[in-house]
Amino acid sequence: MIDVKELSERETVSGEDAGRLIIYNDICTYKNQIGALCPDEEYEPVTQAVLDNLIEKIDTIEEADILECYVQLQNFVRYAQAVSFAYNQQAQNGFCRLLMYMTQAQQVEHARKMIEMLPIIMTESQFMEMEPPGALARMRGVAIVANNFPCRPKCLDAQDHFIEPEIDCFQEMMSLEHCGSMAEKIEYFRNNLMLDGLKYQTAYNKLFELIAERINIPEFTVFCTDVDELKKQIEKFNLQREDFAHEIAGEGGEYFNKLKILNDVFRPVKLEGLEPSEKAVEKVRRRMKDISVFRTSMNELVSILIDSEVN
Repeated sequence: MIDVKELSERETVSGEDAGRLIIYNDICTYKNQIGALCPDEEYEPVTQAVLDNLIEKIDTIEEADILECYVQLQNFVRYAQAVSFAYNQQAQNGFCRLLMYMTQAQQVEHARKMIEMLPIIMTESQFMEMEPPGALARMRGVAIVANNFPCRPKCLDAQDHFIEPEIDCFQEMMSLEHCGSMAEKIEYFRNNLMLDGLKYQTAYNKLFELIAERINIPEFTVFCTDVDELKKQIEKFNLQREDFAHEIAGEGGEYFNKLKILNDVFRPVKLEGLEPSEKAVEKVRRRMKDISVFRTSMNELVSILIDSEVN
């Protein structure tokens, strides 16, 4: 909490104190806008007149330069919040597309699995010609229809064998096989949209945390964009994917081909590599010891946090 009254009573004010008050005022205003103020937290916006009065008490060029650094930090926050939110939306977009394709394919496999459990339909003559039932027939059972049932012309072939109807209507656009044919596109949703978006957003959030530490205002992290909800959704995606692996229909080569597609296209999403490295964090901390970085190099600090190979 910054004591505005105490600052106003000073004969001179440092650029640091005036700058921190400007930032703190923005924090409280933002928390008030989003309804994040605690019930017992009182806040009265600092008027422009009060700010102007404090600024007039800055009596050296050096202190005025420090204040300017805080003003530039204030401008950067507005820009960075918008960019961070945009990356969040990008990540959400990629995740939703990835989840949609996997869920559709899972529904298809579930339907196929159910169909596999239906009895094998054959005619009386076909049953009489059949060799001893295989494992699939023993599991599913057999439903026998008369050779002279009404739909005969459409349902039987020339040998009086039953023609199973085409019921896999999802095959073309929703199946695992189709996902395999568009693996490159799904990889784009996964890497370029979801993971890259999360990586950039995480970098901005980490920078806000480091700024909060540097200016000694913990509440500065209110400007971070929430990433926890998306991470929880990704954890559920990984669990759903595990269930999917046990729902694949078919056997032999067909089964193993679909399992390979699942493991290649919808492999588990790992989030461990999204956080900036400790070396990158320490490098940013060192750079921020010079407060002029707020005026000149904020985008460069973001780049440092994103670069996984910082020395």
